[in-house]
Amino acid sequence: MRTKLFLLSSPLLALSLAAQAQDAYTMTFLPANTTAHAIDRLGRVVGVGGDGRAFLWSRGATTSLGTLGGPSSTPADINGKSQIAGSSDTRKGVSHAFVSNGRGMRSIGTLGGRPTFATAINERGQVAGYALDRDGNDRAFLYSGGRMRGLGSLGSGVARATGINDAGAVVGVSFLPGFTAQRAFLYAGGTMRDLGTLGGPSSQASAINERGEVAGSSFVNDDVQHAFLYRGGAMIDIGSFGGAYTEARALNNAGMVVGYSTRAGDAPGLEFSRAFLYRDGVMHDLNDLVARRGLWTVLDAVGINDARQIAAYACTNLGDCRAVLLEPAGQRAGIGR
Repeated sequence: MRTKLFLLSSPLLALSLAAQAQDAYTMTFLPANTTAHAIDRLGRVVGVGGDGRAFLWSRGATTSLGTLGGPSSTPADINGKSQIAGSSDTRKGVSHAFVSNGRGMRSIGTLGGRPTFATAINERGQVAGYALDRDGNDRAFLYSGGRMRGLGSLGSGVARATGINDAGAVVGVSFLPGFTAQRAFLYAGGTMRDLGTLGGPSSQASAINERGEVAGSSFVNDDVQHAFLYRGGAMIDIGSFGGAYTEARALNNAGMVVGYSTRAGDAPGLEFSRAFLYRDGVMHDLNDLVARRGLWTVLDAVGINDARQIAAYACTNLGDCRAVLLEPAGQRAGIGR
């Protein structure tokens, strides 16, 4: 929403009114000890519960997705057809990538008999992920039409796929030859392309939208990592909150990006990170946009849909931590059907 402002008496007042003009978010709490991993277009959230197993949350109801026979499972993504991709332990203790419809879970197999991990699923049911080879190195894969195939790498033989769009374009991260650095990649049309960096040695891609825009993170020098938005053939630095580490987790089709950032002076492991929303060229602290959050700090945002609903993770100083759903004020919580 754009608001015309007249007769501003000071720059500070202008900044205050501009902040108020941003969308306010309401916060809906998921059960205690849950961690969100992704959100679909209807506001349904998948994550991991306190029992170490994947769950689907919709309209306040939480459904356990179970496992493939082992003790734990982890969802990675959910599409608009209620298909959920992730990984689960089997009875033999080997991780298999899975696809679930919210009621049952099926393995999509392995790559050469090795453990597999799904990281993303598109509306066509294609799954991106990675397998571990016998040396424990990552091998990026695409599962499509009932078949899992390797995608190669940027010359090192080691790569991990992290996102996929409906056109089947895959993004991820690969080591370069000689393992000198790792780079964000885009795989499309049978070719894997290095997306470069923001000036530092390494980068990684996290997600891709239907416009082919990519969200990820890159070092700007040897020590500091910023989030990026890749569009129009260029990697754009979308900033940080001043700390050494910022990571973009997801984006929607409007190019809004979410993730987390540390702040200048934060003590590693002792200070909370801060979740961010990047929109219209500005990185916002989501804590400044959440109405009546009380003792809660939103540490990380992991998913955003086209309705601007955000799956996130919040904690209090008293140690209560859980997944949360953030919605623009006026939207009804948990609208998934």
